Amino acid sequence: MAKYVLEFSPEYFATSLWSRNKAADDAFGWGPVEYDKLPLSAELVRQLKKFDDHCVGIIDWSDPGKGDIRPQSEAEEYYLTGVKLMEMVRAELGDEFEITDGLNWIKPETLGGEPEPDTEYNPEG
Repeated sequence: MAKYVLEFSPEYFATSLWSRNKAADDAFGWGPVEYDKLPLSAELVRQLKKFDDHCVGIIDWSDPGKGDIRPQSEAEEYYLTGVKLMEMVRAELGDEFEITDGLNWIKPETLGGEPEPDTEYNPEG
């Protein structure tokens, strides 16, 4: 059984790893976990930071209610990159860590994600 539970979920202006149990909270702090607190390779940290930086492009910050404004191909590529990075994090951190999948909120409908809620921008929702 893993000692630490972290969730892999990108978030605006934060890292993609989140503390999800008391042991992780005690070791890494509550909420987003800074990558330098984990035994991750420099190359993986670089890739994670690049992924995190792209999260802010999901929405139009002048009108956040629009939801995901990216072209479908870009949304799919971002999600699939997240899946790949999550697997890399799991491999590097090993058995002491359980990395849960928090990527559903960015999973495009074309890849089996949930449709966006019914809004004025998505009346078919």
